Amino acid sequence: MEEPGDVAKAASIPKSSSSRRILQIERTLSKTSTAVSHAQEHFFSRLARCIARRPVVTIAVCLAAFLVCIPGMLLLDGSENMFGFIKIMVNFMDTFTFTTTDEYKDYERATAIFPDTRSLVFLAKPLGGRGIVSSEVIRQIHQAELQIKDVTRFTSEDGRELGFRDVCEKFSSDSPCITGSATTTLLGMDVTSRLAELEALERNGSFTGPDAAMWVVQAMSIEQRAGLPLLFAAPLDFPGADAGDVAVSQWLSESTAAMSSFTLIDTEDGIRFEKQAAKDINENGYPENAVVRINQFSSSTIAMESVQIGMDNVPLIAVTLVLMAGYVVLMLGTDTRIPGNSQIKLLLGATCIPALSGGASFGLLGYCGLGMTVLGTMVPFLGLAVGVDVIFLLISSVNAVGPGVKDMEEVMVRALPRGGVAATTTTLTSVSAFTIAAATSTDLPGFLSFNLGLVMVLILNWIGMLIMLPAMITLSQRNMTVREEPQSGFEAKARVVMGGGRRLRALMNAKLGEAVERSLPFQVCGASVWVVLTILGIYFGLQVGRGMPDTYFVTDSSKVHGYLEDVQSSFVGSVPMELGLVFDAPKVLDKTYRSRMSDLVAALNNRSDLALPVDCWLHRAVGSLSTSASMCEVDTAVLTYLNDTNTGLASARDSSGGITDHLQAARCRVFLWQPTDSEKRSQQALDVISQVKDGFPELNVIPYHLSFPSQTARYRVIKDKTFSTAGFAFVGVFLAVLITMPVHLAFLAVGNVMAVTCVLFGFMYACGITCNVISYSVCVMAIGFCVDYSCHIVHFAEHGVEPGTPWDKRMRHSLEACSFDVMQGCSTAFLGVAMLGFGSAEAFRIFALLAVVITLVGGFFALIGLPCLLALLSRAFRACAGSEEEVKDAEIIQDVGFSFDKFSV
Repeated sequence: MEEPGDVAKAASIPKSSSSRRILQIERTLSKTSTAVSHAQEHFFSRLARCIARRPVVTIAVCLAAFLVCIPGMLLLDGSENMFGFIKIMVNFMDTFTFTTTDEYKDYERATAIFPDTRSLVFLAKPLGGRGIVSSEVIRQIHQAELQIKDVTRFTSEDGRELGFRDVCEKFSSDSPCITGSATTTLLGMDVTSRLAELEALERNGSFTGPDAAMWVVQAMSIEQRAGLPLLFAAPLDFPGADAGDVAVSQWLSESTAAMSSFTLIDTEDGIRFEKQAAKDINENGYPENAVVRINQFSSSTIAMESVQIGMDNVPLIAVTLVLMAGYVVLMLGTDTRIPGNSQIKLLLGATCIPALSGGASFGLLGYCGLGMTVLGTMVPFLGLAVGVDVIFLLISSVNAVGPGVKDMEEVMVRALPRGGVAATTTTLTSVSAFTIAAATSTDLPGFLSFNLGLVMVLILNWIGMLIMLPAMITLSQRNMTVREEPQSGFEAKARVVMGGGRRLRALMNAKLGEAVERSLPFQVCGASVWVVLTILGIYFGLQVGRGMPDTYFVTDSSKVHGYLEDVQSSFVGSVPMELGLVFDAPKVLDKTYRSRMSDLVAALNNRSDLALPVDCWLHRAVGSLSTSASMCEVDTAVLTYLNDTNTGLASARDSSGGITDHLQAARCRVFLWQPTDSEKRSQQALDVISQVKDGFPELNVIPYHLSFPSQTARYRVIKDKTFSTAGFAFVGVFLAVLITMPVHLAFLAVGNVMAVTCVLFGFMYACGITCNVISYSVCVMAIGFCVDYSCHIVHFAEHGVEPGTPWDKRMRHSLEACSFDVMQGCSTAFLGVAMLGFGSAEAFRIFALLAVVITLVGGFFALIGLPCLLALLSRAFRACAGSEEEVKDAEIIQDVGFSFDKFSV
């Protein structure tokens, strides 16, 4: 029979076995990380000997390798030129659109059948209290329209001077140019004579604005009236094309703006014309004149703004480089191994290594056939922010050898393994974060190139800092001798200024570690801030919104702001949108198909956001046929419609292939009011797609619009993508840290970075910053940046520390070893991204703000938050352990006393 003790023992065996298994895995991983660390130290020792023996050759080879990469920038893939020789990707469909969404696939399918178009739109807003129906206002609008149609000329690839009509005629067989003329809609084809009549009537003082509107409306055809809500903005609801003259004229007299549009097929000539037309509008008295304000927007506007932003960032890169060099000299200028010396030239040369890495990374992207987006212009900033950190690590490692060692080869053999292992660990984790981000963002090409650029710049910087910089240090210190400190003069004052780094290092080593180990108030405050900020970040971070205003990638001085403001104020929250419906392989011979097509048109005409009735030539051609119509009758109906002189030209551009059973596709148009609010716009897109595709699946209809993949789909998926990409990056970083650190240290480092990321999301919520392309980039960057600080702290808590040492003492040892270097890493990261705050576009100022937040919070959490938390837990653990020992001692004394009393009795 089993004893109760045996049962309890048997029940505990699985737990013990599980614990032993986990312990065995932890020991195996720890042994692996230790072996990797030893292998790294051995590698860097051998590398140090090679570098110290041939420093000049080492520098020459590294410099040549960087310079060979840089010309690859000329091969970068892109659609626009920056500075005339560097190409940049600017097309939203190729850069900031998720290619795996259904909206993107539908848009690609539809535009593969019917070629994509480009459009130029200008919005005219009367000034000085004038109304739209005014001869002087209409004349100014008409002048701008003629500027585009008749005056604007550009030089084609074959050297010919071409205009709007030339481009239209050249490609009319594929897709004729479409003009939405506000003046023609108002006055008909003979605008000039009608304007003269209106001017004559206006000379009569009793002919007021409402009278002019009535005069215009009475002469309008039903087609002209139908186009009014698409070209004119009014605070009143449009009464309808078939409404009475009084109602329509009242609506027209209340109009506040007019819009004219010009649509061309998407070709190289179309792009050139569009750019030239936009330039002419801005340079020929627009948008500012005394009568009307005209703001233009085209398919190339955002592209050109991206190019301008990239060009504006170049001077900021130069300023950042100068500031970084000055800061490094200030902190380390006199921090030499041998007293009395300086190393200004060395530091200036070392600061150029991250700059070379940035240029070389662009070159490698070009050699690989990849491209760069406007996000890529931030890579040099981030390369400087991360790369300069290694300078502090190596200088600190060299100085730790001390002046007693005279042979520079021996100095480097001792110093490079220490600094190289730390630099490799941090670079590996950052590269892992950005590589994982690249692998999980292949469906967002712009973000993919951004991450690949960061990976390349980090690897190149690691190579330069651990090969070229040690060679430069060897040359700099080879002939150094102990010198007396100058007592007066400029040199003495300069050395006092540059000695700030040494004084700060001494202060941090003496005070910070001691406070973390011994001061209970300091421990409580630091740990409390860490815990509170993390909890608040988690709570509020989950509530972060989505979406990105259109002005984020627009320069502050751009006229686009005026255009968007006028659109918002004129159309009051919604703008007309032409939705395309592509009937793929329409089965017009099938009576059921024709019936369902009629049902779809009717359903769309009943939408509350409809601007105009559905324009569907295929439905008009065959929708009214009887259910028993023969093939011949269907053929005749389609041919009659396409050959009609009034409808044939317009319908020809919306048909593909032959007729009836050979008809490959037909395109219809639905004019809706699209909300300008991102959330409402996304909901509308989902509703339209669901109504068309889910409600009528047998029709095989493709609803598409450029905003669906480029805005609404991105709005829908961006938040999930942000969290999922961050999660994958955390996993990748954790696995990378496991290679070089024990498991418990890896958990500490990654946990600290996760806390920083939570705080970042909470800050975004507090400031009203949403999940968008910019914050998506920063969230991944936060992981790549902040993991460096945490890895340094936990690495030196284990490196050179005896087993069993309490964590408060470990934290003091770590802070004394690397707190100054970690703080410098935060400072250089701050300098590296701060200049983006002076960028010419809101997107980059937001990027700079969020980057500064993760830099400051990441530095605080690494230097104070995590050390204080671990020290406080260590104190609490010892207190609990002490209490348990006291209880055990009391129980022993009580047992002994009881036994003694019993013995006495």
